[in-house]
Amino acid sequence: MIRSLVLVAGVLLHTVAAQSLANSFFAETGTHAGFVTRLNGKAFDLVGDYLRERTLKFMHNELSFNISSVLTENVHFSLVSNRIARFDEDSFKSKFTSHNGKGFIWTGSGLNATVTAVYRVDSPSGQSTGHVPLSFDNTVVELLLWTGVNSDGHLKTDLVTCKVAANNVRLQFAASDAETISPYLPHISHFITERIEQTICPSFHSELVPVISNRLLNTPLSAALFDQYFLNYGLLGPVTFVQDALVMKHRGNAFGILRQGRTRLNDFRLPFRSPPLEVPDAPSGHMLDFYMSNYTMASLLFWMDQYRKFDYEISKSAQNNSAISGYLRTDCPGDDICAGTLFPALKERFANGLVMIKSHTVSYPRLILAPGNATILIDTRCDAFVQVKDDDPRQGDRSRRFLTASMSVEIKLEEPKFKDYVFSAKMHIEKFTINEVASLVEGIDKSSLEFLVNALTELILQEEMATKLKGVRLPIMFDFDQRWSEVAFEQDRIRISADYCYGEKCAEPPTLAESKDAAENMDYYDSVKDA
Repeated sequence: MIRSLVLVAGVLLHTVAAQSLANSFFAETGTHAGFVTRLNGKAFDLVGDYLRERTLKFMHNELSFNISSVLTENVHFSLVSNRIARFDEDSFKSKFTSHNGKGFIWTGSGLNATVTAVYRVDSPSGQSTGHVPLSFDNTVVELLLWTGVNSDGHLKTDLVTCKVAANNVRLQFAASDAETISPYLPHISHFITERIEQTICPSFHSELVPVISNRLLNTPLSAALFDQYFLNYGLLGPVTFVQDALVMKHRGNAFGILRQGRTRLNDFRLPFRSPPLEVPDAPSGHMLDFYMSNYTMASLLFWMDQYRKFDYEISKSAQNNSAISGYLRTDCPGDDICAGTLFPALKERFANGLVMIKSHTVSYPRLILAPGNATILIDTRCDAFVQVKDDDPRQGDRSRRFLTASMSVEIKLEEPKFKDYVFSAKMHIEKFTINEVASLVEGIDKSSLEFLVNALTELILQEEMATKLKGVRLPIMFDFDQRWSEVAFEQDRIRISADYCYGEKCAEPPTLAESKDAAENMDYYDSVKDA
């Protein structure tokens, strides 16, 4: 018969209250997840193997217990562990999984052991002490754990109950000891049966629960990304435990500190809402999956735009590059190439000047996700000026606008990677479209601006654009060594899948599934080499 010992009496109430408190800050009813985390059965199998190795280590050293009881009105009995005399590691099995609505369950079965203990009997006739082997065979230990948000807003996994089903529990007193305590043997036998959970559970609690808590779902509910941007991991509801999987829906909005004058305003509002995010029910075949809608990335792009990361100025002072400055001149010697040689009308109108081009966004960036493709669309206004010296030296240089146009830029996310819980990709300017050109210089028109922007893109903008997205840090949900990863752009979402390992398992050859994925993923070997 399995008896249940509640080791953490207030965990569930405390966790549920903290979860409710945390949820009240994240989103109103009907808000869709920005991204979803899914841990699959393959990850739980790895945890089960890891916990088996942990159990073998401590079971070869000590199973700690110190139990006592009043056997009769005047007789007191205590039993303190000394050392493990026998442990059958070959028969011991470890399984870790999740169950619908119950949480995580770890089961250690086939536990066969003998522990040498020190006993003491205090009775009216005196005190009797000695050593006695405590044996139990084919025993099953079960830990039930639950994950929730604790009082400081941190996702945490704690023990709820420990159950033990022990078979053939026996104390093997020596013949010399048995005579002294023979009147109390029925009481001692009943006492050991009643207290078997207090005998076994504390060691499994202290040795395994901290490992589970640290390795699984141990994360705050927000994180700094890069520069002044942050990502909200806040949950839209409780952690969902389903059969052999765990699912969490995250608010998933990026945010920053909005500056207004001399003050800073924490304003997380966005001009768009999160769209529905469809997540497949069937497991991916990998340990961990993140499914990210365009909301998370779009909100990050929005805040980057708020900080004018997509506004540009191409001028002598902005680039601080003598070669680039040479191209911007309206006059240049000999056979040199500059703006004046490319556009003679500009030279005639503004002699000895320096061209300056400025662009600024007119709306927030939009992200479109499709199979194999992630495209960012940015609408900007482009203004071109010439800096010329004023006839009056006291006035300094003057900037004269000679062209205004609207420009739409299409940027692709290329070479997506996922390493150490950071998603990164290069931003590549794919093409641009120029419209509504208004020019004050005859001969400079839409085609002239397209030529100029194309040249400047290759010289300056492309390299700078590639490194703007410095990485989106996702929550560390499974803290083992990364073995493999894949990033896939799908319809209206980004799927990130990863597999993990530990110790000697990391040196094992890839599985058949991983090898198949590797053939379709050009970055696979780089991922393995960097893991």
